[in-house]
Amino acid sequence: MAAVNDCFSIGSTVNCTTCFNEEFEGEVLAFDHNTKMLILKCRSKNSEQLNDVHVLNLSLCSNVQVVKECNGNFVEDPQKLNLEQVKIRLRKTVQHRQTYLKSKNADVSPEAQELYRVIAKQFKSNEVSWQGLNIQIFKEVTIKPPYRAENVICTSSNKNLCNYIKKMIENFVINRAAQENASVMGTSSASSPTSSSLSSSNAASGSPVPANS
Repeated sequence: MAAVNDCFSIGSTVNCTTCFNEEFEGEVLAFDHNTKMLILKCRSKNSEQLNDVHVLNLSLCSNVQVVKECNGNFVEDPQKLNLEQVKIRLRKTVQHRQTYLKSKNADVSPEAQELYRVIAKQFKSNEVSWQGLNIQIFKEVTIKPPYRAENVICTSSNKNLCNYIKKMIENFVINRAAQENASVMGTSSASSPTSSSLSSSNAASGSPVPANS
């Protein structure tokens, strides 16, 4: 971990990398030395008109660097934060990280782990768990490898839950196949030469262009 400065001036630009290997660079809105909590205003990835505000624990960050010092003329007071929204975002982020960590299973495929996360998003994280190679929901439904709808086993009379899980798996398989096909098509389009590039290449080499059949 990189050493943390004693103080960051409001208005300075700071760059750092989190323990999740995410890099942030933005303007300092606030910094608490005791807790090492830094609040950065960063450019939004979704809109040029908006900014994202990130609360970072510098004790868990590396490569902390001051990119640009404030010139001392910073007079604008930072906007008040909606603490309730911050708490909600923090809770959702913690839940997301917990779900991701719980989905990790070294004995199953990345596809199975992704399916686990999709199911866990629909239910509380403590209601979905790994039982060896099997995914268990509510202790009532078990999904066995290779994790298709026909591999769903219902251990209770809750048929609605069982059918719901089967439908989720079917949609997951369809969506994943569509994403893979789109990725393959994109790769093929990028690697295949166009007719114009073939014409230019053949013209340059003096070779005739094949006629279209």
